[in-house]
Amino acid sequence: MDKTIGLLGGGQLGQMLCEAAGPLGIKIIVLDAENSPAKQVNARNAHIDGSFTDADKIRELARQCDILTVEIEHVDTHVLEEIAEQGVDVVVDGRIVKKRVEVQPSWRTLRMIQDKYLQKRHLEENGVAVAESVAVEATAEALKNAGDKLGYPYMLKARKDSYDGRGNFPVKSHLDIIEALEFLKGRQLYAEKWAEFKMELAVMVVKRAEEPGSFLYTSAYPTVETIHEDSICKLVYAPARRVSETLQREAQKLARKAVSSLWGKGVFGVELFLMEDGKIPLSL
Repeated sequence: MDKTIGLLGGGQLGQMLCEAAGPLGIKIIVLDAENSPAKQVNARNAHIDGSFTDADKIRELARQCDILTVEIEHVDTHVLEEIAEQGVDVVVDGRIVKKRVEVQPSWRTLRMIQDKYLQKRHLEENGVAVAESVAVEATAEALKNAGDKLGYPYMLKARKDSYDGRGNFPVKSHLDIIEALEFLKGRQLYAEKWAEFKMELAVMVVKRAEEPGSFLYTSAYPTVETIHEDSICKLVYAPARRVSETLQREAQKLARKAVSSLWGKGVFGVELFLMEDGKIPLSL
């Protein structure tokens, strides 16, 4: 591959990407803090120090690469839209011209999945099973209404900037509402029905087509079981233990359906609950 990849984020996932790209001779330029993990395993290339949410730094990276990608969705999708749709300014023979840079996955997908509630609505509209949820205002009355609708306990979640359990608060009864509002103060919220799950599963899916709806252009890796500690994945069992081949295939099919509904190409991790009744909704 003779194209240069620009990577927004140099953490653990970026490190693994660089480790895989190295033997293939793929050049990756990383935008993240100095000495971030991805830079340490990819030291032969010159990288850019700075924040992967900084619009000017993202444009600087775009000038040096052919394809922009991300290791995490918490990026500036507006500058990615600008680069994908209009290009980035570069100097050629003393003139400023627009350089076209491919952005994968699409900024549309990244912007949508940044808001977990919008992500849920999108998946539901595309026939993908997810846990029941409702958008709520940050008021005691709204949270009480959510409890009346979903039952207790339920999970109150921040719509944006949450991962690894951050931004979640279990509302076990109406007595927890004031504490929940204080814990998630200043955040956009949604409430999710409590999931009594047997185990957590995950499927890695590769999407090879630009437009949504291209199920035939998705491929799924085997279904794995994930073990979490303090809401962070600690162990992965491949294949998933005590899960029938039928359920494993069902999880793969559901994950492919979810990813096929997105825009752009890339590799996506899809997390799912295996419920006590054998159903497999997505966990977001």
